[in-house]
Amino acid sequence: MIDTHCHLDRVPDPEAAMDNDLRAMVTIGTDAERSEGALQTARDHPRVFAAVGVHPNDAPLADDADVRARIEALSSQPRVVAIGETGFDAHWQDTTLDVQRRAFDWHAALAGRSDKPLILHVRDPQGADDASRAAEAAIRDAGHPRGVLHCFGGDPALMATALDLGWMVSFAGNLTFKNAADLRERAREVPRERLLVETDAPFLAPEPKRGRRNVPAWVAYTARALAEARGEDPDALASLLDDNAIRFYRLPL
Repeated sequence: MIDTHCHLDRVPDPEAAMDNDLRAMVTIGTDAERSEGALQTARDHPRVFAAVGVHPNDAPLADDADVRARIEALSSQPRVVAIGETGFDAHWQDTTLDVQRRAFDWHAALAGRSDKPLILHVRDPQGADDASRAAEAAIRDAGHPRGVLHCFGGDPALMATALDLGWMVSFAGNLTFKNAADLRERAREVPRERLLVETDAPFLAPEPKRGRRNVPAWVAYTARALAEARGEDPDALASLLDDNAIRFYRLPL
């Protein structure tokens, strides 16, 4: 299988995390230094590819000319397959949605110039939807045709807008949680050709590994939960998910 979104630089033992059963992994940079590290990891390991960008919780960094120059230089490298993760996070309240929108617009323009997909992070506090509404407006305004709702949280209006734009929807370990019935309902509504799975390792370990540090190999648990939710054959869906990832990221596999 392919883990379409992980953070190998945050895994305690990245070499051990690169499970031989995985076809590929996309490791995500969250600032200039970590993006440079992600690319180096991709250069060192044939099954690893990189995404580069500034995480929305660090969105003020994207205003810095040197940070922008470093990310833009990375974006043209062959093993960089996506821009981001960017987006909107109102959970931690580290920065304002206005600052995050400015960072998003820069990422979206860079994705357009580099002809690469955009990875969108969206997180709201429980019972609120400010980040989701900001994200919905931003992706509609940007109109970038290749993007993914990373670690999708279940907002139906955001999903509808993303699907209208031609975007992918990626499910992570939270799909497996017992209290995620609404998210599994959304998973049944996504067209098969728009589905992706990820770990977001080392975060969000799926059942039955919940509470432990996540690793890329555990993407298989999410894939099985997705197949169960949709009433599909697990092996056939796993093959489709890999095909979707290869097409979306244009992976040379």
